[in-house]
Amino acid sequence: MITQKELREKWSIDKGQLSRMVKRGMPLTSESDAQRWRLANQTRVSTARSILPKSLPSSEPQKELDASSFRLVNSLGRLERSKKIEVAAYDLVVKAKNAENPVAMRSAINGWGEAKKRVSEAEMEHARYEETTRQTIRMDEVREFITTWFGAIRNLMDAMPSSLSARANPSDPECAKVAIQEGVDQIFITIQKAEGEFK
Repeated sequence: MITQKELREKWSIDKGQLSRMVKRGMPLTSESDAQRWRLANQTRVSTARSILPKSLPSSEPQKELDASSFRLVNSLGRLERSKKIEVAAYDLVVKAKNAENPVAMRSAINGWGEAKKRVSEAEMEHARYEETTRQTIRMDEVREFITTWFGAIRNLMDAMPSSLSARANPSDPECAKVAIQEGVDQIFITIQKAEGEFK
């Protein structure tokens, strides 16, 4: 035999809930008998919506929901809210595990999986929004920009010694050409060093 008090302590459930289970026919002959009855008779929650808490767990202060980003009616607001819900869903998984409640564990894992999907969808939506509004630029666009404009600048700088030497020093254009070329070379060395920092 096992008492209701012992089951409450083992399962971490309240007195009223356990009493209702006993009234519905749960045996108290042993913990294993009671657990088998519980698994067979407890209604399984199958949707993510039904297992998510009405409020955030105590580890997540409710006041954080009042932050401006959570109230935005756009992709950023939806992303922030979905992240918060995913954390709350994961907390339910941990609580079910600590309570050694396999029924609640299955439901919590299903809910957490759905919450993670919503986060992924929200991240993709927000990324598309930022790309559409030009807040972010794709890497291929950046490479194309660098190749096009820096290539043109490179060509101008390569031609600079020859095109400017006569104007810089009409009496000795060759001397001016050497001086300008040295300056251009120093610029290219600086650029190459800067490129190395990003490799």
